[in-house]
Amino acid sequence: MKAMFLIHNTTAQAQTLASALVSVHRVDGEWYADSQRDLAHTLFLKLLDVDIDFINHPPLSADQVGQYLRGHNERRELIELLIAFEMLCRPIPNQLCMDIDLWSKQLSIETDLLQLSRELANNAIAQATSDFYRLNWIGEGDHQDDPAFQELVRKYGDHSYGLCVEEDPVQFKKWDDLKNCPPHSLGRNLWEFYKSRGFKLPGELGAGNSALAHHDWVHLIADYDTTPTGELEVTAFMASSSQSSGATLGFIGAISILETGLLQSFYGADKFGNALSSGNGIERVAQAIERGKSSNIDPLLGIDYFQYASEPLSDIRKTWWE
Repeated sequence: MKAMFLIHNTTAQAQTLASALVSVHRVDGEWYADSQRDLAHTLFLKLLDVDIDFINHPPLSADQVGQYLRGHNERRELIELLIAFEMLCRPIPNQLCMDIDLWSKQLSIETDLLQLSRELANNAIAQATSDFYRLNWIGEGDHQDDPAFQELVRKYGDHSYGLCVEEDPVQFKKWDDLKNCPPHSLGRNLWEFYKSRGFKLPGELGAGNSALAHHDWVHLIADYDTTPTGELEVTAFMASSSQSSGATLGFIGAISILETGLLQSFYGADKFGNALSSGNGIERVAQAIERGKSSNIDPLLGIDYFQYASEPLSDIRKTWWE
């Protein structure tokens, strides 16, 4: 079951989705954040092929929307959409958080994203940050039931979810050996991806660990850069192409980190801002969602990229979008 918004919802439901969005996020004709209207227009135009006037579009109540959205997946995706737009706010208004809670109850939806929303609205930033990394796709990639990993979390805290808090020579050799893959191969290109950017390899102290590094394969194959907007693109792509329950949370949390800086990052990414609303960020993220929906591969689940390390990168890309 895919977990990203606008996967199960259809063009025929676009007007209803838009009415829900303006009902929650547009108050007395004003949006909570300036970027929300532009994002709404672009997402609906690119993903649902509907050009909606979000200045004048009429609202609907949660009960009315529930009459049109009968399926659980459709309703869940709507709540995820509402929370994604909430992440464009800093601070998050308490009334907005309460309204989304109310809609969730009326539509019978519960999700980890609601917990993140409440914590951010209540300025419980440390707890929100901990939950974000524990529950998103990075945390899913960690061996959280392993006593050895639990000991790392006990000693080093939340950084353990995504960083190498201790040296791991075995992991380092595994990743460094990618330099021996054939030219133009997936593995050789990833090794060059790290070296050209001055990134440490997994296994080195302070580097991203193997759970975090999993998304670097996606950066390379989908050809997204490592700028703040590029990070939003890759998380948006993963959210719309993966059945991972943590993929959507990862994308929506990344909006908060890279757009408003409200949610914290232990990679230093919290120093960035406006990654979505500046330049062509909105268009790039919408296109990444669209590309994810058209991909043949789940980039997070059931795939060991090392098995394909010696294959030409060009062939891998063809496989993803044949």
